[in-house]
Amino acid sequence: MDQARYGLTLFITGLTPRSVRAVANTRAFCESELDSYDLEIVDLYEHPERAQPANVVVSPTLVRYRPIPVRLLFGDMSNQQQLASLIVE
Repeated sequence: MDQARYGLTLFITGLTPRSVRAVANTRAFCESELDSYDLEIVDLYEHPERAQPANVVVSPTLVRYRPIPVRLLFGDMSNQQQLASLIVE
């Protein structure tokens, strides 16, 4: 879509079906639509301290921190149109 390098963090809670779908949907979108990106998966069960600084209150949450401005999307990332609008504006 764009030549920018995207910075993304996906916050999940364990291996729940919703978290697994969010990871799969996010990875599939990034692989098919983005030329250059960094995707970090953070399990809040393992790293609960990461939620507050990122303003994460529900899971799964995808945070696009690069390019600025920071954007958040909640859910299992199955809506590709919402995902595209969050990531590439």
